[in-house]
Order: sequence, then C-alpha cells, then structure tokens
Amino acid sequence: MALDKRRVQTAVIGHADSELPVVLPMEAIELDDFRAHHADQTYWCGVWLGGCGHQLYTKLYTDRACHFAHGPDPEHTSTCARKAAGVSSADHLYIKHGLLAWMAEQDITATATIPREADGSIGPEVLFTPAGQAGLRVLLSEPAGSPALAEEDSAQLVLGPEIASDPDVLLRQGYVNRIQLIPDGTRRRIQVGTERHGGTTEWFDLHEVEFTDAGLTTPAVEEVRRLRTTRRPIGVQTPKATPQQTRPTVRATSEETRGIPSPDRADVMAALEQAVNDGRSRTEIRRWLNRAEEVTHGGATAEENGLIRAAVDALLRLERAVGLPTPREPTFQERKALQKVQRLLGDLAERKRLGFPIITPAQRRQLAQAAEQASAWLTDTQRSQVQAWQTAPTESAPAPRTPQSLARPRAPRVPPAAPHSVRFDAAGLADEVRDVLEHAARLGKTVPLTDLCIQVKGLGALPESDQEQVLRRVKPTARPRSPKPQRPALLTALITTKAGIMHPIYRRLADHAGHHLPQHADSAWTDTVKILHDRYRTP
Repeated sequence: MALDKRRVQTAVIGHADSELPVVLPMEAIELDDFRAHHADQTYWCGVWLGGCGHQLYTKLYTDRACHFAHGPDPEHTSTCARKAAGVSSADHLYIKHGLLAWMAEQDITATATIPREADGSIGPEVLFTPAGQAGLRVLLSEPAGSPALAEEDSAQLVLGPEIASDPDVLLRQGYVNRIQLIPDGTRRRIQVGTERHGGTTEWFDLHEVEFTDAGLTTPAVEEVRRLRTTRRPIGVQTPKATPQQTRPTVRATSEETRGIPSPDRADVMAALEQAVNDGRSRTEIRRWLNRAEEVTHGGATAEENGLIRAAVDALLRLERAVGLPTPREPTFQERKALQKVQRLLGDLAERKRLGFPIITPAQRRQLAQAAEQASAWLTDTQRSQVQAWQTAPTESAPAPRTPQSLARPRAPRVPPAAPHSVRFDAAGLADEVRDVLEHAARLGKTVPLTDLCIQVKGLGALPESDQEQVLRRVKPTARPRSPKPQRPALLTALITTKAGIMHPIYRRLADHAGHHLPQHADSAWTDTVKILHDRYRTP
C-alpha cells in the first residue's frame, strides 16, 4: 500500500513522537516565509496525528494549495492510515498544550491525555485531570456509538463546534460550553464559546475564561448563573390567601392573587410568550418578565419556569448584542490577508524593538488593505496595533543615488555586535528543546548538550549566554499527578556532558530558578533525573 497522497496541511516538528504541531500555509508567498522561519527543522507525519511516523516535506505550488508530502519510499515498505489531513487535524494537540499552559498560568497542576480507540487510532477527545478538582473532557467529534452526553456532568464537558448539544442540558443548565480553534499564523488559537438556551453562541479568548470547580467559566456563563439564581423553584407550596381586609386597597387585591392560578396570571404568561415569540423590544420583554416574576412569586409550574428562562435568554441576547450564528471558517482570501497582517505586525514590532519605530508608505498601505480584508478575524489587540501603526511616523524613501556617489569612498561600516543575540527566537527554540527533553524522559534517558544542539537547529550556533537564556524558558508540559506537594524538578536536568554526568550549565539554571545545589551536587542531580523519569513514565 502506497503512502498517503492527499494534501496534508499539518505535521509535527522534530520527530515522529513529537506533540509540537504546525500548520503549513497554503499560499506560495506565505510558504516562503514559513520556510525561512523554520529553517533546518524537520516535519513528520506524527503518531499523535494518527500518521505513519515518516518524514514529510513542504511542497510549493503557485497554481494550487501548498501542502506537506511524504518522502519517497522506493521499496513500498510503509503505509499511512491517517484519517484526517486538513488544517484542523492537529487541533487536539493544540488544545492539549494550550489548556495545560493556560491552567499552569492559574497555578493549577494538571495532566492531559489523548485516549486511543480500540484499533489504535487517535480518539476524538482530550481528557484533563486537574489536581484536587473534577476532570475536564473536551469532545471534538461524536464518539463511536454516540453515548448520551446528558449522562455526564455537563459543566465538565466541552463540545467541539460541530457537535449537537443536548436540548435537555440547555433547558436544565441554561448553557453548554464549546471550544474552537481559529487561524493564528502557522498555529491555531483556542477560543471557548458559551451556547445559551435558544441556540446562540458567544466566543471568548482564553484570557477571558476561568477554570473553577464548576468547569470552564466564561462571562456569559457567569451572567446566566446570576440571572438564574433569581428564578423561583418549581414545586413550592402555594401560600394561603391573605385574610380579607376591611378596606382593601389595590395592592392588597393584587397580593391575593400571588401564587395561585388566576385569569390575570394566565394573561401575563401569555403576553410574555407572545413578546418573546414575536421578537419584540427588550423594554417590552423586560416589562412582561417583571410582571411574570410577580405573579409567580409563590411558586411556578414547569411550563412557567421554562417560559421565564426563554425570556431571560432572549433579553440577554438583546442587551449584550449577541445572537449571531456560530462563526464561519474564514475564506482562502481572508486567511491569506490575516496571515499578511500578522507578518507585517511582527516585522514592524521587531523594527520598533531595534529602535526604528517607523513605517514605510508601502507597509502602511499593505497593512491597511490586509486589515480591511481580514477585519472579521482580527483580535482587539491586532486592531489596536494596526490603528497605532497608521499614525506612526513614516520612513522617507531614500534619495536616488547618482553615479558619482558610487565612486566616492565610504567609511568602513562597523558590524553590529552579536546579531544572532538579537534575531534568534528564544521561545521557539525553548519549545523544541522541551520536546526533545520530554521525549528522552519518556524513554528514561538523558541528552548530551552536543546532541541537543544537533537536534534543535540553531541552538548550537548561539553563544553560551544565549543558550542559557533559551534553556531558562524550557517549561514541562507534564505535571505531577499527585495533589500533594512534590520536589521541584527542572526538565533541563536531563542535559548532560558527553560522559553522561551533570552538565555545568545545569547548576546555573538551577540557581536562577531558586533550586540552589550543594557544592557536591551529584546525588541531588541523580535524584532529580530519577524524579523526571518516573514522572514522565507514569501511565
């Protein structure tokens, strides 16, 4: 059986067992930038993508979408049974690492697993186990057999954008949380959405979401819970009518009807239902909703409670200006424009960091055109950055050089000191280092620094001070499973000399992290390595 010949848009970086995903741009000009940014890196049809584990290569086309392709296999000894190859086929890896990093920022210790099906294929879910809290299940597609979702704790269940929600859960809970990933350069950005009773979904970036004992909590979830706490419970006993007064007032007459069926009560509920069904103004819905709360003060039937909930949801949609359909996928041109905006903003930010906060007229024009075309997909931060650069100082075009100026002697140009110290991507290199070290930890091994520099392209070209800066950024994705405090263990302890002993750079990394080592640190280092091996090899 031949290798997969479909257009593969996703891969993993470094090796077949890597969990570091990447998405290949479809446009030729974007692929050129991608290749320059990921120079000397290798791409693989990763096993955590359901792939065959063979190396992939970028294919550039100008008349069709660029994509990854398998390497040649003259003997036809390998097969690839990868079921998905599009831009969303690595979403489970982005979700796993994204939510783990997000929980770590909130000081939540958690682990994550991606279960496999009986046939060995990657399952449709990611399971998170936070220490001391209920687990979180992210379901990206309908599982085999389609078990009833309502049987689970709906607050701890997060659905993919295409999975149908259970109407009973929406009615009982008032909302269902969802998750989606949107394009963000060559990566994917996580958003959490809250679907309300009525079918509308409001989306939030991760920095707007919290993780509580009740699961993922968005601003929309908080508002639904707040409004629902004012609802009257079903089944409250009807209070006895107030005794007849000698001189009844209008207010007393109204009190006599509270909590008991009456023509006035039926008329109020009918008027509220009509206002919701007709889509009337929020003023009129609120007026009838307030009246309905008055007449059901002593207790509400199931039908009345359902109507009040529907009215609350309708009022929320009007007051918060929500109610739009689930965001569609961007078109090819919109995706291309968004990538151009991100690239231009990155270039301008780099120039500003180097002391040149100016923009050329061509860059300003290109940024405005691309931002207008990708307007629906820009974040608030990107919009503010685009607006700021539109008013930034303009770099004048250099005057044309005359032939005489070419012959004039020029003063020798002083080269900038250590250009690699300015240009290298410390965060990107740290991610690759982490990937290599975690793979070694799972195998119960250590990695000599010289071998690490070979596997992480660009690391060996840095001076020792910059290498140390990269290694300081290395953060593990695996967390202790026990909620009890455990001895801290830096992942960089796995870096050794050629002889397999502790590398001197580890002492400086440990001191910087506050893990001060004794003068003779061999025993402490050996214990740390053992902790890492046990932690990563724990099923």
